[in-house]
Amino acid sequence: SSFFNGAVLSAFSTQDIIAKKALGALDYQVTFLVMLWPLANLLSIWWGKAIEYSKTISKFFIFTAFFGRLILLLMYFVKGFSGYFTIMILVFSFNSLLSPAQNVILQNKFRKENRGLLFGYTASIITIVMVSISYITGKLLDQNEQLFRIYFIFVGIMGFVSMYVLSLIKIEKKSLPAENFSFDKIFIRPIVRAFQVLKENKSFAIFQRNFFIYGFAYMILLPSIPKYLVDYLGWDYSKTFIGKSIISQLGILILAPLAGKLHDKKSPAYFTAVVFLILALYPIFLLISSFYTGQSFTVYIVYSAFAIFGIGMAGMVISWNISSLFFAGLEDVSMYQSVHVTLTGIRGLFFPLIGLFIMKTFGIRAVFTIAFLVFVLASVLSFRLYKRMKKESVAL
Repeated sequence: SSFFNGAVLSAFSTQDIIAKKALGALDYQVTFLVMLWPLANLLSIWWGKAIEYSKTISKFFIFTAFFGRLILLLMYFVKGFSGYFTIMILVFSFNSLLSPAQNVILQNKFRKENRGLLFGYTASIITIVMVSISYITGKLLDQNEQLFRIYFIFVGIMGFVSMYVLSLIKIEKKSLPAENFSFDKIFIRPIVRAFQVLKENKSFAIFQRNFFIYGFAYMILLPSIPKYLVDYLGWDYSKTFIGKSIISQLGILILAPLAGKLHDKKSPAYFTAVVFLILALYPIFLLISSFYTGQSFTVYIVYSAFAIFGIGMAGMVISWNISSLFFAGLEDVSMYQSVHVTLTGIRGLFFPLIGLFIMKTFGIRAVFTIAFLVFVLASVLSFRLYKRMKKESVAL
């Protein structure tokens, strides 16, 4: 499944560049586009609640296979940004159920001692495919950028296979008693349940607060990256895809299993403190490169920024996907992960727009500077949480 899913993630990492270059998307349109992934995650608490009431999860992957992956075949008929944007709304909406559903698999089928390591191997597999497809796609689009439609059809088919394979994993899990449907049960109770999880698990709540702060730094950068690479640096598809979708993924490819092994042994709070600090170097290198946009060596500074980003994301992809298992303990992890994913959606409501405002008002260098400072803040607060959790464990 991870092998086929690599094609989907290659599209997720390049869809903003394709919109900017092939469809001539404006800055605000690109901003709305990069907001889709986190905004769609707002749906995750409802998906998580549905999973809590279900004894099996195969049907969720089947739904995603058809409505969240095969829907990409409609890209063949896309003529402008509005059609492109509509299809991506559907893709990302169903994508928001994957993380809680996959966490159920990890909780029920993977031993606690090696979850991170094995998840790291799957991340490396995804990245091998993602990097390969991104490189080939960049070369093809430089020859004919209208081939993006064929590219998305290919991605849709690969994504369908990925979801179908996951549906073959049979899990019988504990589920909540079935209830009659009502507005309160469908729309209100998942929100109440989310607040209950945060209230009852203080360390998890603080961990999510720190992740929320990290998300501010990460998301204010999202509108700036396509703008910087395409308009400020004037890069073509090949150069852009090499930096944004290949070099930025090499850290995950090489280091994800090691990061997963370290995550198995370390507290998630300590682990993310280190990861946030590494990521703080990413906007600093971009800031440095902005002073040399006319120089031939600028490309190496920007590629170095993406390399550092990849090293940090090797840890982030592990922490983002499986840290909830640590805090859930013996409880059903689906709602914990849904809370985590939904908070990503909440910050996605505002932070990219704030990033666009900062870029338009104060310039792109201001975005890079603020992102650096916020990454550092998230690291400091995560280390404080680690010290707190360590003190509490000693007291017990």
